[in-house]
Amino acid sequence: MAQGAKAKKAATGASSAVRSGKSKSGARGATKATAARDPAAGDIARLEAECQALKAELMAAREEIARLEKRQELVVNRIDWVIDSLHNLLEDEG
Repeated sequence: MAQGAKAKKAATGASSAVRSGKSKSGARGATKATAARDPAAGDIARLEAECQALKAELMAAREEIARLEKRQELVVNRIDWVIDSLHNLLEDEG
């Protein structure tokens, strides 16, 4: 009789899971929800957000470096032009 009761209970549990739309994968979802409340999961999310912010900051810094290098190149070219112009003036006077 106890085996019959177990079988009846298992069948009832399966039919109620079908009616409610829950299955074993729903139990996995509950495990994921528990993991989301885990402090380590919060730390991981915070670290991932910090990593993304640092990547954005690094990209901005690289763009700034490229802009400054281009500016430096223009300044050096202008100084070279001035020096060449002064040499030409000295040669014309001499």
